[in-house]
Amino acid sequence: MMFMKMRVCGAALAAMVVWLFSATAFAADPDQIFEELSEAEKVQLIELIDEGSAAYDDGQFQQAADTFHEAYELAPLPDFLYRLGLAYERLGEDARAVEYYRSFLNQVPQAEERGRIESTIAVIERRLASRAKTAVEVITRPEGARVYVDSKESGMRGVTPIDLNVEAGSYTLFIELDGYEPIEERVQVPEGQTVVLRLGMEPEGGVGPAEPSFMRSTWVPVTLAVVGVGALALTPVFSSQAEAAGREGDEILRRADGRTAANNAAKEAADRREATYNGLAIASPIVGAVALTSAGVIFVWQILSDDPAPERGVSAMGVGPMGEDGMGVGIQGRF
Repeated sequence: MMFMKMRVCGAALAAMVVWLFSATAFAADPDQIFEELSEAEKVQLIELIDEGSAAYDDGQFQQAADTFHEAYELAPLPDFLYRLGLAYERLGEDARAVEYYRSFLNQVPQAEERGRIESTIAVIERRLASRAKTAVEVITRPEGARVYVDSKESGMRGVTPIDLNVEAGSYTLFIELDGYEPIEERVQVPEGQTVVLRLGMEPEGGVGPAEPSFMRSTWVPVTLAVVGVGALALTPVFSSQAEAAGREGDEILRRADGRTAANNAAKEAADRREATYNGLAIASPIVGAVALTSAGVIFVWQILSDDPAPERGVSAMGVGPMGEDGMGVGIQGRF
């Protein structure tokens, strides 16, 4: 009897999933996610789908959002992200609606209704554009981590990468991804600025991420900068040595009673030194400029790269107005 009941639940769940995904043309096969659920969890998922859909149809959009949050926690299917976007759009929470719509499109890039969803996002963002943007952008490696703001009880805000529209203030972000250590990050968001968080998630069990590449080391731009400054500093030294060698050659000719073999050899040696130092005086500023430019390019690349080093690097960057007439950039990290 129990076996027959489980089969009925499984069939009901399959039918419910077909109905649930038909509205958004979800292309991925959810069987793997379902197989990981126990029979009790499958029954619970059916109940949550029914409850959330009924609440949405009855205009109880907050209840629908809460229910779909719970369903996503049980089975992280992208379709629930889309339905959360719908619920928050009906609640008038435009920023959160955009967050969930974008999270859905990131999870299902080939969704058949992508064009309509993107049009909806564009309409909402035009409404949001009239207000100064104060936000936190969260980028993780790997992507797909769940993001909560201040507490998990308030509900998931979406999955990474995500752009969270918030009020100015201080927040605690909780980032979770199955198989990885959770992250708790405190962030201060100034008015009218977007703070960017780039976070590398470590696998559970103490297995750290791969060692950063040589080019991600902070010593690379530092070493290039030192070489560049040193080369520029040596330029006047080389010029002085070239002038001294030239004067030495002229002095040899003035002192010579005649152009003997010894005088000619001494003059040729002075000319060679003069030519060598002249070449170094020309090359050293070029080397210095190239080294300093390379140091700056590598430093900027290290700041903007999505692959943060585990111990050093930039963890947050903010861009926004500073004072009455200027713009400012704030950088946070370990170097």
